[in-house]
Amino acid sequence: MEAEQALAMLRRVRHDFGNYLQVILGYIDLDRPEQAKNYILDIVQELATQRNIFESLDAEAALYFYQQLLMARDLGIILHYNELQIRSWTTLKKQNQPFSSLKSVLPEFNGTDDDPIINLSLSESEAGVAMLFEWEQPQAGTLKVIV
Repeated sequence: MEAEQALAMLRRVRHDFGNYLQVILGYIDLDRPEQAKNYILDIVQELATQRNIFESLDAEAALYFYQQLLMARDLGIILHYNELQIRSWTTLKKQNQPFSSLKSVLPEFNGTDDDPIINLSLSESEAGVAMLFEWEQPQAGTLKVIV
């Protein structure tokens, strides 16, 4: 990852952190401590789901897949990585995966109010890297892509 890309990602994380703090302060200003607490718990849970990226991949791969997570968020998708059983991810990077496949499932979520949560498992075999996308809302669905 280039220094400029890393800096852009760091700026994004700082911006998101500032937004989280503003929402929490808003709940406190409105005397809604329970909502502030629930919001903080949601953030903690989201950070816990992201831990898998940083604990199971080397540094460069972790940064790439975290960047993909942020790009998914820009589409209005909450991406959770379940399994990350891969060693070679350069083919995914060349094809801008999993982001490219996520864009193809967007029509599934037209008309929904909440951001969809998509769980992604990556596994590697002789056939390539298999990406299994799974979601529960608005109705359960899956998409398997082999790259």
